[in-house]
Amino acid sequence: MKIFQKLPLLNILRRPVRSAVLLFMVAILSFTVFGGAVMVSGLRRGMASLEDRLGADIMVVPEEAAGKDGLESIVLQGNTGYFYMDDTRLEEILAVDGVSQAAPQIFLASLAASCCSAKVQLMGFDPQSDFTVLPWIRKSYAENLKEMEVVVGSDITSEEGDTLTFYDVDCTVAAKLTKTGTNYDRCVFAGADTIRVLTSSSIGKKLNQFSEIDPNHVISCVLVNTQDGADMDKVVSAINETVDGVTAVRTGSMVSGIAGSLNGISRIVRVMIIVVFVLAFIIMMIAFTMLINERRREFALLRVFGVSQGSLARSVWSEILLICLTGALIGVLAALLVTVPFSGALQGRMDMPMLMPGIASMLKYLLLAVLIAAAAGTLSSCWNVNRVCRADIGLALRLEK
Repeated sequence: MKIFQKLPLLNILRRPVRSAVLLFMVAILSFTVFGGAVMVSGLRRGMASLEDRLGADIMVVPEEAAGKDGLESIVLQGNTGYFYMDDTRLEEILAVDGVSQAAPQIFLASLAASCCSAKVQLMGFDPQSDFTVLPWIRKSYAENLKEMEVVVGSDITSEEGDTLTFYDVDCTVAAKLTKTGTNYDRCVFAGADTIRVLTSSSIGKKLNQFSEIDPNHVISCVLVNTQDGADMDKVVSAINETVDGVTAVRTGSMVSGIAGSLNGISRIVRVMIIVVFVLAFIIMMIAFTMLINERRREFALLRVFGVSQGSLARSVWSEILLICLTGALIGVLAALLVTVPFSGALQGRMDMPMLMPGIASMLKYLLLAVLIAAAAGTLSSCWNVNRVCRADIGLALRLEK
């Protein structure tokens, strides 16, 4: 009975066009399930990474910067840009009732010109008070940053020990940070002393639009943590009322737009999976019905030659599952070739943080895609397999004459 064991594969090869159509439908289904799950998971991980990197309850920026387009992309995602306010605002913010911590940051966008190694966002922080950037840096670099030392995001091509030039000032790369899935991966981070030197150089070369600022007494934003039990909205209102020339916002409200977009994408992906599943189910049910009707005489002859109902059912199920598993693996492979190499392009296209899931999660989504594909094939053929196994042999042979 070795030929009977090979029958499922032989039947698939005997009808290449029909088999290719079924494989294509199953591949589309698994591509949608796997690709959708990976994309949504990557966006959720990127969102969590962004919130973790932000790590503050409130953000305070210059009043004029609050109305700028792209403020959220500069502050939350690290896109290039900069704005400044007097550093005396920091002490005023710390004096507001309900404020527990306040950490300043200084932004500077480098240029794609001979003065700079690359066009990136430069972010300066105060190691003495910082509670957002420094814990992240500590995961990759345990020592304190020296003057003119920087750490770079994971997407920057430089490695530890390399030299980067910004506004004709050389900086040494002390470490490379872990990937976040946000535009922070394309940022360069420096201590307050270093960023002030770079800002001063950019002004001296007239490459900074703020020509009259004192680099030693400016900051770009202040990240604030509130005291336990403090009403965050009241703290925001107090900062806006008592500190002149600034706008305070809850960081949660800044990421709410990204969260809303993520929920919208998740709903779209779920609807796509349902629609593709229904279409695949209908097409496979029609195809399997035609397949069974074409092979009624073949099945009847197998029964005449002593093949039991159970063996016949297993043979048909083997053929169906072979198609489903092969199609599912093709679809998963195609999804991997799209999502993994082009995750950066997808992130840029959607303007949302994306951090690809790990191998364990990938395997889980692969298993999910295969199970759903197998379920679609099994459910769409249940009635036909039951019908062929219980068919009257004599009647089936007479109908074929």
